[in-house]
Amino acid sequence: MSTDPLAAGGLNAKGIAEAAAETHKLAGTAKAGGFSIDGDALGDLRKALTDMVTRLERLKPQTQALTTAPKLGSHPYGHTVAEHDRKSGADAPGAALDVLDQFGRILREADEALARAGGVYTENENQAIDTHRTVKGTE
Repeated sequence: MSTDPLAAGGLNAKGIAEAAAETHKLAGTAKAGGFSIDGDALGDLRKALTDMVTRLERLKPQTQALTTAPKLGSHPYGHTVAEHDRKSGADAPGAALDVLDQFGRILREADEALARAGGVYTENENQAIDTHRTVKGTE
């Protein structure tokens, strides 16, 4: 039995929606300065998120097969089942490709939240503000 949640079908539309809502809250809290994270832990957590995004990107060529109806014969029932399979993989709400795309967005938003909590974004934002002031001559 596989322990890989992607291979085991551990992702579904409901789970992704719940994760997205919680990640959005986390990002909002981080943007508001509501929490910070130790630099040692930050690196490991962000690496885990980056590794998962990389795994998802590597899956993309394989998942493109979901956009094509399988060959199940030339009879009407085969065509019906094949089209149903294609829709559930690629076109229907909660389709596999949609869920994987949403999961990727969640991972990136979580990474942004961690970066903010670790002060990465604050430093970058302060640099951007300073640059803007210099360009406008308001220093």
